[in-house]
Amino acid sequence: MRRTCAAKGCENEVPPRNGRFGRNPIYCSPSCRKVPPANLPVAVEIAHEPTDDARPAGRIFSVKLSRGDKTVTVAEGLGRPSAEHLAGEILSILAPSRPRGGTIS
Repeated sequence: MRRTCAAKGCENEVPPRNGRFGRNPIYCSPSCRKVPPANLPVAVEIAHEPTDDARPAGRIFSVKLSRGDKTVTVAEGLGRPSAEHLAGEILSILAPSRPRGGTIS
């Protein structure tokens, strides 16, 4: 039975197991086995939302969290003061020892 590599986007065949004990390999090579580190920093971002005619441009903000290539929108449709406050509260939870104030990117 032909088994393909479990890495995303890899179609290589997995070599047979060397030895009698242990689990069967699921990756074709050590480079496919590498997992991105889970300790990537979490970024808190304040972004402009696309505008419509209901509110003037640049007045609608969202707060997003991102780590690596993954992003989640925490809140949208906020004014700038609300977005900055929420981002600051999130940062105080993620990094409690970080001093408050300054620019949030």
